Amino acid sequence: MNRRTLRLIPLAIAGTLALAACGGNASGQEPAAEQDRLQVVTSTTVYADLVSRIGGDLVEASPVINSVSQDPHSYEATSRDKLALSKAQLVVANGGGYDAFMDVLAKDLKLSESTVINAVDTSPIAAGEEHAEEADEHEGHDHAAEEAAAADEHDDHAGHGHAAFNEHVWYDLESMRLLTDEIAKRLAVLKPEAAATFTSNAAALSTDLKNLEAKVEKLHGSLDGKHFAMTEPVPFHLLEDLGMSDATPEGLSESIEGGGEVSPQAFNEMGKRFDAGDIDVLAYNTQTESPQTESIRKQADAAKVAVIDFTETLPANTDYVSWMDSNIRALESLAK
Repeated sequence: MNRRTLRLIPLAIAGTLALAACGGNASGQEPAAEQDRLQVVTSTTVYADLVSRIGGDLVEASPVINSVSQDPHSYEATSRDKLALSKAQLVVANGGGYDAFMDVLAKDLKLSESTVINAVDTSPIAAGEEHAEEADEHEGHDHAAEEAAAADEHDDHAGHGHAAFNEHVWYDLESMRLLTDEIAKRLAVLKPEAAATFTSNAAALSTDLKNLEAKVEKLHGSLDGKHFAMTEPVPFHLLEDLGMSDATPEGLSESIEGGGEVSPQAFNEMGKRFDAGDIDVLAYNTQTESPQTESIRKQADAAKVAVIDFTETLPANTDYVSWMDSNIRALESLAK
């Protein structure tokens, strides 16, 4: 393995402590009997962890995707999953087409809007992209030719068009902070007598997330101007929030994410950018490795480009806050 390849090591000890803390009750109440706990089903371990942190012993959060060997994009729901959702008092999904199996189950079960939270609906990212698209559409009729000419002259390394409305919003800390508030509100409606507990737990989680946001802001200046490439657009929001620019060849990460073949042109272009020093780090999704992604990694290794591993769901024995902190610290090494 290239000595510059950076591996994210799950924070087993910190994760264990954090998970133990999640089991506590901020109000000092006795743990709820199992049958009295609110039943919450989430699409992935990311959202199950957030719900557990907010709900404590008053909530039982069960993720449908509970292993890093499962790909949420291609997951097909089972009858067991459908049964779990039918009994859930609250469902938390990512939305935006990421965990489409949850949309199918919710529709089949005719779940009410008050029962389902989609993270993209509380995220400012989707709204921001919609406003940008409306502005582009409004101006595009009069300036289409001018913009096309400008696009041809623009350095394609700085372009993010292919990642517009990236649905992987759990890599955006602000989005998760806003989601935290929404989860607390929904739980309070379901169990009003515990509203103070949910609010207190959510406030503590929000503080942790704000601390991570402060780390990102502090690191932003050091990484501003650095370029990244991605095998899949999973960590895009975190990388962008750090001030980095996307240098992934057009369509490459989308092809990998969709299970298609990367074009020879895109593959060769990636190699050229590695060799030319136009890419400072390769963000590598270990959860959906393939011969194509392994070849891209070898290109990065050969060019002595740093590689940082990312996953879509929580590594074993860790929690969301610790996981994001480890991601940030791995990227911090690029500033040295």
